[in-house]
Amino acid sequence: MSGNEDEKYLIIFQPSGCRGYIEKGKSLKEASVALGVDIEGVCGEKAICGTCKVRIEEGNFEKYGITSTRDNLSPMGPTERKFFNLQQEEEGYRLACQTKIMGDVVIFVPEESRMGKQVVRKAATDRPMTLNPAVKKYYVELVKATLEDTLGDMERLSNELEKKYNLRNLSIDYQVLMELQNTVREGDWKITVTVWHNKEIIKVEPGRVEKVYGLAVDVGTSTVAGYLCDLTNGTVITTGSMMNPQVVYGEDVMSRISFTMTNPKGLEILNGAIIDGLNGIAEEVSSAAGIKRQDIVDMSIVGNTCMQHIYLNADPKYIGRSPFPPSIHHSIDIKVRDWGLKIEQEVEVAGKGTYPPCQVKCPAGVNGQDFSYLIAQGKYREALELVRMAIPFAGVLGRICTHPCETECERGNVDESLSLRSLHRFIADFEFREGREKATPIEKTKEDRIAVIGSGPGGLACAYELVTNGYPVTVFEAASKCGGMMRYGIPEYRLPREILDDEISYIEELGVEIKTNTPAENIESIFNQGYKAVFLSTGARTSMKLNVPDEDANGIIYALDFLKKVNSGEDVEPGERVAVIGGGSVAIDAARLSLRLGAKEVNLICLESTDLTCTDRMPAQDLEIEQAGEEGVIVHPSLGVAKILAENGNVTGLETSSCVSVLDSEGRFAPEFGDGTAPTIKADTVIVAIGQKPDEKEFAELEKTPRGTIKADEITMETNIEGVFAGGDVVSGPADVIGAVAAGKEAAISIELYLAGMDIKESRPAPLQRIEEVPKDGVVKEARLVMPVLEPGKRKGPAEVELGYDDQMAKEESQRCLHCGVYAQKESSEAAQVRGVGIKISPGAYVHVLPMEAGFVGADNVGVLIAEEPYKQDSIELIIDIGTNGEIILGNRERLISASCATGPAFEGAELKFGMRAAPGAIEKVDIDPETKDVRFKIIDENRWNTEMPPEEVGAKGLCGSGIIDAIPQLFLAGIIDKTGRFQKDESNSRLREVEGQLEYVIAWAKETSIGQDVVVCQDDIRAIQLGKGAMYAGAYILMQTLGVEKVDKVILAGAFGSYIDKQSAAVLGMFPDCKAENVYSVGNAAGDGARMALFDVDKRKEADEFAKKVEYIELTVNPNFEKVFARSMWIPHM
Repeated sequence: MSGNEDEKYLIIFQPSGCRGYIEKGKSLKEASVALGVDIEGVCGEKAICGTCKVRIEEGNFEKYGITSTRDNLSPMGPTERKFFNLQQEEEGYRLACQTKIMGDVVIFVPEESRMGKQVVRKAATDRPMTLNPAVKKYYVELVKATLEDTLGDMERLSNELEKKYNLRNLSIDYQVLMELQNTVREGDWKITVTVWHNKEIIKVEPGRVEKVYGLAVDVGTSTVAGYLCDLTNGTVITTGSMMNPQVVYGEDVMSRISFTMTNPKGLEILNGAIIDGLNGIAEEVSSAAGIKRQDIVDMSIVGNTCMQHIYLNADPKYIGRSPFPPSIHHSIDIKVRDWGLKIEQEVEVAGKGTYPPCQVKCPAGVNGQDFSYLIAQGKYREALELVRMAIPFAGVLGRICTHPCETECERGNVDESLSLRSLHRFIADFEFREGREKATPIEKTKEDRIAVIGSGPGGLACAYELVTNGYPVTVFEAASKCGGMMRYGIPEYRLPREILDDEISYIEELGVEIKTNTPAENIESIFNQGYKAVFLSTGARTSMKLNVPDEDANGIIYALDFLKKVNSGEDVEPGERVAVIGGGSVAIDAARLSLRLGAKEVNLICLESTDLTCTDRMPAQDLEIEQAGEEGVIVHPSLGVAKILAENGNVTGLETSSCVSVLDSEGRFAPEFGDGTAPTIKADTVIVAIGQKPDEKEFAELEKTPRGTIKADEITMETNIEGVFAGGDVVSGPADVIGAVAAGKEAAISIELYLAGMDIKESRPAPLQRIEEVPKDGVVKEARLVMPVLEPGKRKGPAEVELGYDDQMAKEESQRCLHCGVYAQKESSEAAQVRGVGIKISPGAYVHVLPMEAGFVGADNVGVLIAEEPYKQDSIELIIDIGTNGEIILGNRERLISASCATGPAFEGAELKFGMRAAPGAIEKVDIDPETKDVRFKIIDENRWNTEMPPEEVGAKGLCGSGIIDAIPQLFLAGIIDKTGRFQKDESNSRLREVEGQLEYVIAWAKETSIGQDVVVCQDDIRAIQLGKGAMYAGAYILMQTLGVEKVDKVILAGAFGSYIDKQSAAVLGMFPDCKAENVYSVGNAAGDGARMALFDVDKRKEADEFAKKVEYIELTVNPNFEKVFARSMWIPHM
C-alpha cells in the first residue's frame, strides 16, 4: 500500500485519468469531488438514486505502482446491495457514495455514471465518397413451391437472383440458411436478400427492405468512434463515441501490452473491454437511428497495431519485443461470430416491467423520474426538454393537471408521493422567467398534409406530435383565439394567460399552422382541401341541463357560458348571493370566480359527499375543495335540486332534497334521494355546473354514441370514416386536460401508421409496463414540500393562488425521488447481455479489418493514408496522426515512408498534475500576458474567458491536452520558462511558486475551480509534454533525413485531437518541423474517414492493401542519430 503517515491512499479514476491521495475513510464520492471527477448523484449520498455506480478494478497496476483490490474498500451493506444483481456484484460494482476508502484502488466510472461526459471529438468530416459497397440488397419475388415444383428454397432463390440480377454461384451463411424457409413464408415468397461481395447471402428479410446500414469504427488508444452509414446513399446517419474502456488498464499502448503479460487473463480482460465498447457503440448508433443493431450488415474497423491485436484477441506481446512483427499485415474479413463472440437473436424487452410507475400512470407518458433527476442537478432547461419529448404543455399541466402519476409514485409507500405537478410547473416557469428562445421550425420531411379540428389540449397535442415528426399540420379553430377549454373554461387565477399563450406560441414556432375564426363545416370540406387525414377534437362545449321547472328563469346561467364570458373579458356581475350546482372542478371554478367578481355569499350544492375517502366523494380535486373553503365558498354536500324558486321570472333560490347515494353497486351514476328535510338556499344567481357534452348537430356524418359523443375506437381513435380520427372530450365526454393530451398523442400515432399503410392497431407501440418491485430499505422519511400559496385574504381578481416552488424547494423535492427505473437493470437480462458478449450486429455480417503497415503503424494510419492520398500528390506532405501513439507519414507519389513515435498520454491531459481528458470544465485555451504575467483561460462548453465571469462561476477542473499545449508555449513566450523548459527562478510573479521542492505556475486560482484547489502547471508536466513533442519532432526530422528533403510543403494534422490544438501554439512548442503557417492544417479524424471510405467503397479496401505494402516503415530507435536528435528536439521549440 502507498498510505503515508496521514493514512492517505492513491485513488485513480478512469477514464478521466484523474488521481490523487485521499484520506482513509473518505467515500469514493468524496474522492471524486476532491479530484474533479464528476460522478452522478442527486440524493445527497443517501443511497436512494443509485446513479453513482462505479466499478472497482482488481490486479497489479505496475505503471501506477499499486495493487488495486476490493479488499481496500469498506464492505457492501444491504442498503447498497439492493442496486446490484449478482453478476454486477461479481464484476466489482459499488455505489461511490457508500464505499469508504481503506487502501489504494483504481476506479472505473461507467459512461452512465459520468455527469461531465468525456468529450470525444471525432465527428465525421465532409469528404467526397465513392459509393461501391461490399454489401447490397436485392428484392425478389419467388414462385411458390407446389407439389409439381418442389425445388429447394435456396435453389429457387439462387435461380431468381441469377435471372434478375446476374448473381451467380452464391453461397449462403449457415445461420441464414437455418431461417430461410421461415423467412420466405413470412414474406409470402417476397423477400429481400443481402449479399456480400456478390459471393455470399448473409441476410434474408421478409418483404421489401431498401436501406443498407454499415458501421465504420476507429479504435484509438484513448477513444472509440463509430459512424453509422447508409450504404444506399453514402451518408453518415449518426455518430457514436466513447472513451476506450481499456484506459483503466493503462493509458498508452506499452502499458496495455504490459498488462497482458503480467496478468494471467490480461488479454481476455482487454479484449472483453473493447468488445464491450464496440457493442456500446453499435447500441448507441442504432438506437439513435431508430433501427435494430442487427440491421447493420457490414462493418469496417481501424486501430493502431496494439488495439488491432487486442480486438482480434491476438497476443500483442510480440509487437512489444524487437523486431516488433505484427501477427498479420494484410487486411482480413472476419464473421462477427468468429471473433469468439456469442451472437443471439435480439429479444424485445418492452413490456417486461422496466418503466418507472409515474411514467406508466401518466396518460401522456411523461418520465417523471428522469426530469426530477435533472432538476436535482440544477439542469432545468434539460429537464424541460425531456418533458417536451412527451408534451408541449409543461407550464399548463404544471398548474391544472389532475396528476394521476402521483397516485402511483412509490415514494407514497414510504411517506408522501413526489409533487411531480409542482416540478413540472417549476421548470416551465424557470424558462418563462429567464426568457425562452424562439423555437427552430422543424423541417417538413413528409408530404401528406394533416388537419386538426379544434385547438384544445387534444388537438394541439396531436399537432405537436405530428409536426415534430415532419408532417405539415393545420389546426382549424372556430373561436377567435386558440386553446379551447384551457383558455375559455379555466379561470386565470389557476392558469395565467401568458403561460398558455407562450406554450401555444412554441407549438406555432415549430411549424404548426393555426387558423382561428375558421370553423370546419364538415369532414368532406377538409378532405377537399387536400388533407390526407383528420383529427377531430372539438371538446364538449354544451352544458347539461337540470330539466326542472323554471330553469329558464332570469339569473340561471350555465357554468361554461359563465366561464367563457369572464375569460373573454366581458363584464359579468353575478349578484350578491350565488348558488352553484355541481361537485366537479368546473363547479368549484365557477364558485371561486363568483367571489372574485363581487358575490358576498356563494353556496355550492352537490350530490356528492365531502368525505373524500368514500366512493360518493366530490369529483373535484382535494386541493381545489380545500382552497374554495379557505376563500369562503360554502359547500352543501349530499343535496339535489328539487325545485328552482322564481318570482316574476327571476330566480330567488333553490329547494333541495337529501341525496343518500350517487353511484349504484356497479359504479354507475344513479342518485337516490331520501325523505329527510333539506335546506332552501336563497340566490340571485344560479350557476349550473352538472356536466357538459358535445354538440350533437356537429359532424352529422360521423357515427355517435347514445350519449351524443363521437364513436371512436378506444385504442386507435378511428371513426366510421376512413382517415378520420377523434379524441378528447368529444369522444369521452367531459374529462381532464391530461386525458385529452393523451388522446391527441395516440391519434398522432394512428395517423402516422395510417399514412404509412400499416395496421394502426397491431403496429402501434406496446403499452409501457411498470417495474413491480422497488426496494425501500434504508429510505429515510422526508415530508413532501407543500406548494406555497397566496394568503386567502389576498386572493383577488386574476392573481394566481399557487405561487410555485423556488430553486431550493424544487431541488429538495426532486431529491425525494426513489429513481425506480434503476431497478429494471435487475430484470432485463437481455439488456445486460448487450455488452460484453460479442459484436451484436447482423449475425451473418463480416467485419473488414484494414491492413497494418508495421509493428507500431497500424490500420488507423492506413485509414489516414487512403483518406489523404499522399500517393497521388507531387508536394512533400508530412501527415501526423496526433495521439497517445503518434504516427507519421512523409512523402508523395514518388516515395512514402512512415514511423511511430511514443508520444505518451500527456498530449491528451493524462498523467499531468491537474491533467484531465476533454470534458466540461477542462481548460482548453490559455493566454498569458507577457508583461503582467496574468493568465486568462477558457474551459470546454464555455465561450467566455474566465476574466469575463465572476470567479465562482468559472468552475475549472483541470487542463486537457489542448490546454497544456497552449499553456507551455505561453509560459515560454512570457519568459516564465526558458528554451529548456525550466522555470526561471528569479521570476517574482505570485503565480510562480515552489511546492515540495518543485516549481509550478498557477493557471486557475482555487476560487475559479470546482475542485477547491489551484490548477497549476508544474515542472514534471512540462517535462512530460517535452518528451512527447520531442519524440514527434525527432521522428519527423529523421524521416526527412531518410527521404533526403530539407523542408516539407505541407503539415497535415490528423486525428480528432489535432483539430482542437492551436496551430501557432503547436509550432512554438516545436511539435513538427517549420512550415508556412498557411500550409499547416487539420483534417479531423482521418483514420475514421478512411474506415468510412473502406465501408462505402470496395476499391478503397484494395487501395489500402496496395499502399500499406508500398509505405516503407522506418524504425526510429535503430537510427544512430535518434538519441541526439531526440535530446535536441526536447528544447522549445527545438534546437
